[in-house]
Amino acid sequence: MNQQITILDAEDVYGEVPIFKEPRIIGDWVLWLEQRPKEKGRTTALIRPWRQKDFSPQELTPYPIDLKTKVHGYGGAPLSAALNESDLILTWIDNCDNCLWMRCWSSENNNEKSSNFKLIPKIESICLSRQHNYFLADGVIDLEKNIWIGLMEDEVGDHIVSYSLEKTYQDPKILYSNEGFLGYLALNSKDRKLAWIEWENTSMPWDSNQLKLSQLDEMENITKIVTFNNEYFKCKEKISFFNPIWSDKGELYVSEDSSGWWNITQIKTDNDNKSITISQNRWTIKGEIAFPQWVLGMSSFSCVGDDIVGAFAKEGSWSLALFQKNGSIQIIDQPFSDFSGLHSYQNRLVAIASGSAISEGIFEIDLVDKSWDHTPASCLRLDSRNISFGESFWFIGSNEDKVHAWYYPPLNSQISLPPLLVKSHSGPTGMARCGLDLEVQFWTSRGWGLVDVNYGGSSGFGREYRDRLKGNWGVVDVLDCTKAAQSLVASGKANKDCIAIIGSSASGFTALGCLVSNDIFNIAACKYAVTDLINMANSTHRFEEFYLDYLIGNIESDYEKYIKRSPIENVNCINVPLILFHGLKDKVISSEQSIAIKDELLKRDIPVEINLFENEGHGFKDGKNKVDVLKDTEAFFRKYLNT
Repeated sequence: MNQQITILDAEDVYGEVPIFKEPRIIGDWVLWLEQRPKEKGRTTALIRPWRQKDFSPQELTPYPIDLKTKVHGYGGAPLSAALNESDLILTWIDNCDNCLWMRCWSSENNNEKSSNFKLIPKIESICLSRQHNYFLADGVIDLEKNIWIGLMEDEVGDHIVSYSLEKTYQDPKILYSNEGFLGYLALNSKDRKLAWIEWENTSMPWDSNQLKLSQLDEMENITKIVTFNNEYFKCKEKISFFNPIWSDKGELYVSEDSSGWWNITQIKTDNDNKSITISQNRWTIKGEIAFPQWVLGMSSFSCVGDDIVGAFAKEGSWSLALFQKNGSIQIIDQPFSDFSGLHSYQNRLVAIASGSAISEGIFEIDLVDKSWDHTPASCLRLDSRNISFGESFWFIGSNEDKVHAWYYPPLNSQISLPPLLVKSHSGPTGMARCGLDLEVQFWTSRGWGLVDVNYGGSSGFGREYRDRLKGNWGVVDVLDCTKAAQSLVASGKANKDCIAIIGSSASGFTALGCLVSNDIFNIAACKYAVTDLINMANSTHRFEEFYLDYLIGNIESDYEKYIKRSPIENVNCINVPLILFHGLKDKVISSEQSIAIKDELLKRDIPVEINLFENEGHGFKDGKNKVDVLKDTEAFFRKYLNT
């Protein structure tokens, strides 16, 4: 007797399901950001007592406050928090006016056993900065000097700036400036030291950057700067640093990839930053303890006394481990395989985590007794019998290299050869997530097989794998996605006459490249896809100004490559139905690019549809729109594939 499979609705996948970001532990509290699709993507700050998942969280930044930054085009790290005895101090960047705000709450006279345990505001929110045409983000609160120290981006470059927490409508005090980029400030308030990541505008941070270490004097001046780079490490190859943090003892830890893998390195310094001891190989693993730095505010590890607790990616999956002072690595037994946003305090850890059968949510674990709780963002609970579990899938891709993917078999296919949906992550430096993805389950519950491809250039597999895309964007990624589909057809897991491909942004470019270069795919759907490399090279924002030099080559000497790989220049090679989605407020990739693809296909009577969203930018935020995109894509596929 066949089991009845639950078919997921698009509203189950998106609708009102929030997105959790940047969790942290503040005293006995857990604080996090929550992006709300039902409020058109507004982001707010919530707090509740540690491991009290049944308590209703308190919203600290109610409507219309919207916590969001625009630094480097992709933002991140809008919120800073500090505990001053029993007072909680929050600062944030408000998307409504682009200003820095501050408010203080008291936790005194609360009964911890009461489900109504709340923080009491001590003052009204105050605006610390003037309205301006620059962007702020990634701040730390310095309680000793009662200031906010953070990043500022303007037309000149990036700066480290400060604002007093006691004054309103201030101009920033500039402490340090660079024509390139800055990120990931880390303050050691005890020893008055500041660390950060810095990179030139001709590089991307995951390709080449530097770690800076400095002293803060009594006047807040940044002095005694030490630069750590490949030359300092006596390494011939480029180095990428990520996530500098300070231990309670004043030791600096950072993830860096001089070994070919992002591993943790310890740096000890004296008060004058003259005597420096570096321990690179205490914990050596062929795994990645970092993420590509598209946004600020990410973290992959945190200090726990003399140890480090971190998440590392290996073979496409994430593990949680204690990296102990004696050099041993203790894997922590728990059911999750995908982590982000790690933060610890004393022996407590909070992170965003998901597993193969558990959707993404807030994960809290006691690192002593290893007991834990998990609060999923979605209230939907799927029986394991209604879940398609990802199968790690290696195949031979471009240049005869081994390539990784996750294959999800269909749940209720009534035919021996089911339709196949090929999916690839964006970036293009990202990585296929291995936790429970309800959009994946949407398709598998409808009888589709789905393959999520970690094409050459993906992070999580070491520097060499990441560098496969150098000069080869539009070639390696396209061939790897094509080879993944061909491998599954050859193994009898997919119908060669019913193969679809989807993508967004960079992976939309990959999807369109697949349609241009071969006839393996029968239909496609793209969201805000890159289509015109010439236009992108001439108009992209500051953060990605030279990214195409890495991905394609110099536009003057390699102009023909830009033409050859631009989908808009090769629309005549697309002969299958295509549905497009784009936001009219997209400042990264103009909606005109999708409209141009649509117009060219219409001239040849190729079935094409386009859906434009008036209030969306790059990356859709409104839950209703995300539901509509999924519904429209499925209906379009059903119409032209007869699935």
